[in-house]
Amino acid sequence: MIALDELKVPKGLRPVVEEIVGITDSVCLSVLDEEYADLARRAVAKLARKRPSPLQAGRRATWAAGVVYAVGHVNFLSDPASQPCVTADQLSAAFGVAKSTMSSKARQVRDLLRISHFSPEFQRADVAAQNPLAWIIEVNGLAVDARHVPPGIQAEAFRRGLIPYIPALGPDETAARASSQVTGTPPVASATEVFPHAGGRLASPRRDAVADAAAPSEAAGLLDHCSDLKRQLVEFARSRRFSRQFDQALRAGSRGKAVDESEFINIIDHFILQRPLPGERTVVEAFISAHPELAEADRQMLLGWRDVVEGVFEIRERDREAIIAVNLIDELTYRVYSNAGPVALASMEPGCFMIARIVPIGVGWMLSGAQQTFDASQRAALLQVAAELAAEYPRLVFRNPDKVIQGWELARKQRAIFIEFFGSDLIVMPGPEVASRMNGFLTWYTRRVLEEADSAASSLDADIAARTPAFSVPGDLASAPTVALAYDETEGLMFLTNFVLVREAFENPGLAADQEHRQAVLGYVKADSISALPFRRLAGADTARASQLFQHLLKKPSFSWERDGEALLRKHKPWCFGAEPQPPVTPLSSELAKALPSSV
Repeated sequence: MIALDELKVPKGLRPVVEEIVGITDSVCLSVLDEEYADLARRAVAKLARKRPSPLQAGRRATWAAGVVYAVGHVNFLSDPASQPCVTADQLSAAFGVAKSTMSSKARQVRDLLRISHFSPEFQRADVAAQNPLAWIIEVNGLAVDARHVPPGIQAEAFRRGLIPYIPALGPDETAARASSQVTGTPPVASATEVFPHAGGRLASPRRDAVADAAAPSEAAGLLDHCSDLKRQLVEFARSRRFSRQFDQALRAGSRGKAVDESEFINIIDHFILQRPLPGERTVVEAFISAHPELAEADRQMLLGWRDVVEGVFEIRERDREAIIAVNLIDELTYRVYSNAGPVALASMEPGCFMIARIVPIGVGWMLSGAQQTFDASQRAALLQVAAELAAEYPRLVFRNPDKVIQGWELARKQRAIFIEFFGSDLIVMPGPEVASRMNGFLTWYTRRVLEEADSAASSLDADIAARTPAFSVPGDLASAPTVALAYDETEGLMFLTNFVLVREAFENPGLAADQEHRQAVLGYVKADSISALPFRRLAGADTARASQLFQHLLKKPSFSWERDGEALLRKHKPWCFGAEPQPPVTPLSSELAKALPSSV
């Protein structure tokens, strides 16, 4: 372990630091390992060097627990895939400190030392090697993995403290070279002489030869400008101002596991352009507010970048600096550029596929974030990916206005068939019967669709069996005494447990005094999974009775459904208001429909 003499601990705080590292050493060596003990020593020493040092107040054991837990946070200590792996409960027990106290102190340590997934200073060697967070640098405004750039740029990044070691040399050789420079041995190479830099970011030695050979076009000039704006955006997002919000976004995007380079870059991109901050603004909107000097055209373009298109693209042709690609999800055609120049698109040949994010610019669309490319032989797998994304995120499909029209037409048709089969747009049945009744409906519906498509009679039964999705019944539906199936023109098919109790309460407001009926209605009010529709439908049948019901439930004798009902729904179900309604049925191309697994 590193000696305290090497850590420049202030003389007046030496006794305090020795007490704290005595505790961290003991716990780390017994529960974790020597590398954690070393990182904890470095963190404690850095806290001691602050002016004033926070270590002067508080229990030594609490500081020790907070330091180790903070260091463990950026090293995925509680992830079973990590070694060593220790839970928060186990760690707090080892230190003899309450878990909540340890967590609170760790948050303070992270804030004081600015420990985050971006900084390699407190990362273990194995985490730094596997986690791209420690390797992302900017070259000419682009976020790249330092492990995949020339050694000279790696050396310059290491010199500035941006990466843990020079990947081309490895950690041991990098340490040896650094040590030789400290003792006066001439360095092997001077990265700053070979690779000049500007604006605090790394710059490559030359632009791509293909780009230099051609005269600058309107698109090239715009893309250079977009590259500069994106660089400024990334720097702005990585400032301390957003560190906590980004950590939250990273946890949400990575689900607590190490992410690869592409995933990390896309988490950054989503965080900047789409993730709401407190107050509902995005980082890009905050950036615009912080830069009033921006030209109006730049302001509008940056705001347009919030309209990210995420898709699986089939590349149809190359057109000078761009590629022409069709998004398999929304079936729209896009002209796509890269702000890294045409060379970045060189591998994207017609017939290949690309999973990517793109944003609008004046001459078309620009790649944003990371891309994955696939050759034509993987068409079937990419169709399945596109189908699953379309089914899970219908908004990706409804970017296409024609798909919105098709969606509403399909919804009206399906509702009519539902009514034809069940006799009404709302039926109530015992929960255990839902699966069989729904599977019967889906088989009947599939037969109707195939008959309308003039399927051959000889293959009709086989087609029905192959193309009928199997209805999977959630446990709460299967075990419910009764379930209502309702097919609304706007919201589509919905399943409502306890609907009978709620309907009875609306028909007889005096039942609000009954605990079972009261809980059922209030449960509908508070449930995020239930929209405003059942209330509008039930209250609309008799607003006077609805008023009486909520007078009892809310203990507000003056409550009037006609006057107060909308406000009540807005308070508890704000997501039902404001946004343009989206078709409840997602129309897919025939290729995607065939690629989608047969389950709903």
